[in-house]
Amino acid sequence: MKRLMTGAVLLVLATAIAGCGASGSTSSPGAAASVGAGANADVTPASGVTTAAGTPVATPASATATPASAPVAGGDTCKFLSASDAAALVANPGPVNVVVADAPSSTMTTCTWGNITTDGVLLIAQELKAAAPASEIKASMLQSVIETIPGLGDGGGFETKTANAVTVVFIKGSTLISLTVSGTSVNADAVAAAAKKIAGGI
Repeated sequence: MKRLMTGAVLLVLATAIAGCGASGSTSSPGAAASVGAGANADVTPASGVTTAAGTPVATPASATATPASAPVAGGDTCKFLSASDAAALVANPGPVNVVVADAPSSTMTTCTWGNITTDGVLLIAQELKAAAPASEIKASMLQSVIETIPGLGDGGGFETKTANAVTVVFIKGSTLISLTVSGTSVNADAVAAAAKKIAGGI
């Protein structure tokens, strides 16, 4: 599960880097330590969430943003990946669940089909709102890439590539994407093709 969530961690890291760039700061060894604080300053944890240590997370009344579902008429719709494209990655994925978390620095959209731990599709898109040091963000994402995919946005590739789980991450302009597919005999080429299609639509 840690490997499946790495893309999400990278997106939060990129937000922290963007915040440093917007304020004129430069990267430093201590920048990573502020990732959690930077994320919490923008997005409010949902009530009832429990930390790894087992401590309940309170919801601050003064939070600047609260994640919210984004349903549309006839059910949720993921603007980055169509239902037919998701069905090409996983057989019978079922309906998509879309959650949008809007914050001053970025908007994060999560689209989930099926059960991502066993058989499903997870797409996480983070659209940065503020001017950000693109080179630093790109470098942060590419650190986890084990195999580059040529022609994928402004840079990206496979973060995970096994028979049961494939994750592709990339950046296109001010948008960061993580696409994960899990299941039996996942087609890595199909996931790469879907990522390129997403990049082409951004």
